[in-house]
Amino acid sequence: MAKWWDYCIIGSGIAGLYTALLARQVGGSVLILTKGGIDECNTKHAQGGIAAAIGKGDSPELHLKDTLAAGDGLCYPEAVRILVEEAPDRIADLVKFGVPFDTMDGEVALTQEAAHSVSRILHAGGDATGEHIEVTLSRLARLAKCEILEHCLVAEIVVEDGVFKGVRAFDCRTGAIEEFACRFAILATGGAGQLFKFTTNPDIATGDGIALAFRAGAEITDMEFIQFHPTALRLPGVAPFLISEAVRGEGGVLRNSRHQAFMAGYSPQGDLAPRDIVARSILAEMKSTGSDKVFLDITHLPARTVAARFPHIYRFCLEHGLDITRSPIPVAPAAHYMMGGVETNTWGETNIAGLFAAGETACTGVHGANRLASNSLLEVVVFGKRIIQRTAEVLDGRGLVAESGSQAVHHLSRRKATRSAPPSLSALQSLMWDKVGIVRSGEALSRSATTLAAWERALGGPSDRPSYELANLILVGRLMAEAALLREESRGAHFRSDFPHPSPGWQRHIVFRAES
Repeated sequence: MAKWWDYCIIGSGIAGLYTALLARQVGGSVLILTKGGIDECNTKHAQGGIAAAIGKGDSPELHLKDTLAAGDGLCYPEAVRILVEEAPDRIADLVKFGVPFDTMDGEVALTQEAAHSVSRILHAGGDATGEHIEVTLSRLARLAKCEILEHCLVAEIVVEDGVFKGVRAFDCRTGAIEEFACRFAILATGGAGQLFKFTTNPDIATGDGIALAFRAGAEITDMEFIQFHPTALRLPGVAPFLISEAVRGEGGVLRNSRHQAFMAGYSPQGDLAPRDIVARSILAEMKSTGSDKVFLDITHLPARTVAARFPHIYRFCLEHGLDITRSPIPVAPAAHYMMGGVETNTWGETNIAGLFAAGETACTGVHGANRLASNSLLEVVVFGKRIIQRTAEVLDGRGLVAESGSQAVHHLSRRKATRSAPPSLSALQSLMWDKVGIVRSGEALSRSATTLAAWERALGGPSDRPSYELANLILVGRLMAEAALLREESRGAHFRSDFPHPSPGWQRHIVFRAES
């Protein structure tokens, strides 16, 4: 490995760019590897905003309480306390970087979202928060003299004796494999929404970081918990498009195809119930009315308010022939966000020394079984900062010790499987949506895990970006299906029709590690 850097950052969303900028501030040399262009990421699709207890009547304790409640018994309390207490300082950092949060009467404007007890959501450009943060950080990363290699997909994490040494990357344009030696690697590759037929995630969300980490020997936790956003636009011929939870926070009402408001019949919190409850409620209404959608109605709000508060959603819908100030928005659930991922401690460390994870790829423990809305962008900046604080100690000669997880570890089942042809991406997405989706059962999960194991064995060696991505998706799908099969209860975003209630015996985590 001829080339060498202090930091190799894999991914160019907010997690990658934010840690890259902080790494440059502590004097580290930084290489950013991204399989697409630097502007392709999941972050820019984050509409709702970023949560922080900075408003009157709010406090870190209230934010802590709401986060723990949403996590349904599986949050790591220490990680959540760090999240809520460090939030105001990290917001200040983003302001210093130039993120243009919306203001009202000279103060940062705050709105409310489901399961938050007070208004604590900061936003930028109305409903374009992620995009504004991404654009700001992308510009600064270029100015900070980070070396950025686009269209460069990391194919392998090199580990020797439990210590990270470097990465092997595939050049998507030439097909060449290149090696990079680095002191630290930060996995920041986002989620795995492309596992599912309907998702709010872009094409790049193929679980690459989780697959890479698992193959390298890192621990993978809470893979059964994936959040399905209840309200994605459902129009013929239009890919699912996120309709922010903030729309309901501002007074939007869910109605079925008979124009009846229905959420009060499913939860005392009505339209502001947690996402998993709303998603399952919508499925039930769709089934009972024989429809493939419900409607989110904000026509009772002033048209000027809707256009100003949700300009991105308003324009997108208008471009597809729908004026949301006059007609309700057709919506249905779609895969949105992974609570599980690469297990880290409160400093972003994995069980492999020198390998870190940040953002949706990581499982820091702050989300538990069900992420509280708008905590994801906050998680990135809080724990991204802590990663750089930890690694800066090494650059200063003060040492680094990776802490291994304390949970019982599982290995993927050795499933007997018949010979199978390699699957198409669409076949994988349909299987996952139908069998490992919003409502699950043991029988369907077992069949799915066996099918995924057969598909994994049928794959040849990857030779281009789509084949690398498909291999990663199948592995991540197996981890998800096996974890969901093991967890014989319903908790948070994980719902089993054969075990429809939570069980105290399952108030624990499922951790996978590859057999050595």
